[in-house]
Amino acid sequence: MTATNKNAPAATGASSSSRLAVHSCDKHTRPRSGDAITDPLERLVSRLDRVRRQGKGYTARCPAHEDRTASLSLSSGEDGRVLLHCFAGCSAADVVHACGLEIGDLFVRRDLRNLTPVERAVQREHASQARWRAALNAIQLEMGVIVIAGRQLLQGQPLDSTDLHRLGEAVDRVENAKAVLNAR
Repeated sequence: MTATNKNAPAATGASSSSRLAVHSCDKHTRPRSGDAITDPLERLVSRLDRVRRQGKGYTARCPAHEDRTASLSLSSGEDGRVLLHCFAGCSAADVVHACGLEIGDLFVRRDLRNLTPVERAVQREHASQARWRAALNAIQLEMGVIVIAGRQLLQGQPLDSTDLHRLGEAVDRVENAKAVLNAR
């Protein structure tokens, strides 16, 4: 994915790719409070395309940009909140808005005023670990693409425009994953 699509605001429709992405989720409407899907992760997953189970979470096409491969990683935190990361660089807000949801829809509704500072620190640590797992999974997948392209080049075989584009996406996603791993 090129750098120009990484931060495309999906909710505003500022670019043609974000308008396409918003259109792909237009079939969904914001759930009413009485809707059957109360689990935040299941609510979001039900609005995504090409969802695949991966470990304890999911991968899917990101609705906030024109996504050819599953660059969105989703899982549930221990407290039920949705942990998501788009390795093409889309923000969580762009992802949920493209599906007709709000950031608050990623969380289980509960009273957090009673949490101790230790409990809050534990929750932050769990969220960090989930982001790191997602980053490592993305690096593993994208390194495979980079290795294949590298071997092809070493054998003197040129990459066509589609392969070059995919290689660029892989490099961008590894760099984004590296940023997640370096953030603390």
